[in-house]
Amino acid sequence: MKNLVLESLYIETTQSNRTLRVLLPEGYNESKANYPVLYMHDGQNCFEDKTSFSGHSWGFVQIIKDLKKKGLIEDLIVVGIDNSDLRLFEYSPWENKNDIVKYEKLKVGGMGELYADFVVNQVKPFIDKNYRTLIDYQSSSIAGSSMGAYISCYIAAKYPDIFQNVGVFSLSSWFNEGDFLSFIRQANLRSDQRYFISIGDCESSDPKTPKFNEIYLNNSRNLKKLLIEKNIMDLCFIETHDIHNELAWRKVLPSFLLWLNKRSM
Repeated sequence: MKNLVLESLYIETTQSNRTLRVLLPEGYNESKANYPVLYMHDGQNCFEDKTSFSGHSWGFVQIIKDLKKKGLIEDLIVVGIDNSDLRLFEYSPWENKNDIVKYEKLKVGGMGELYADFVVNQVKPFIDKNYRTLIDYQSSSIAGSSMGAYISCYIAAKYPDIFQNVGVFSLSSWFNEGDFLSFIRQANLRSDQRYFISIGDCESSDPKTPKFNEIYLNNSRNLKKLLIEKNIMDLCFIETHDIHNELAWRKVLPSFLLWLNKRSM
């Protein structure tokens, strides 16, 4: 894929280099323009089916192309930060709670602060230095799905002057919702931060936990309620009839990209 560039940066959590997948606009090399940037977690799942965990990507390449052709969005750079075998450790600053251990079978989490520092103080400066980006707050976005949504909210709250736009797809705050909501509640969020929250009503098909769909729905609803209490004015909330995978997030991605451009379907 000619517009997809692979980079790598050292990350302390795994003490190895981490792949960054940088999707550039068509015509980037012929242009002198600077572009807004969207940072995504689980980078392997963003652009190509062959690298995706589920065998299906988010479909960024074709969706951006289609929306751009219709004149509905402006060009942007999308940076996919690959996950690792320590994904559940890196995507949460806190360990999972005792009553949640039954879902994961072990204690995980606790490296989220290190990962957040990596994103803000290594990845973003590297991208801004090596690519033609708009580095300002209004032009910087962060998003992810599941635990990627969890860590996106944390990063946006911990560094409220870095990312104005936050994409929250199928939030898995059940991992440790108490510490998560407490952190958001105490954070000095900017009232002009923008949040796009999408959740399906069939997120889980695990017969052992029949109420898991309701847990997922309540995670997103609880975050929405708290953000309203925190005076976040620009908040898009969507509930769909979908499950927990890349094809579901692909369906809502056009709405998210239009929202990033301050437009509506």
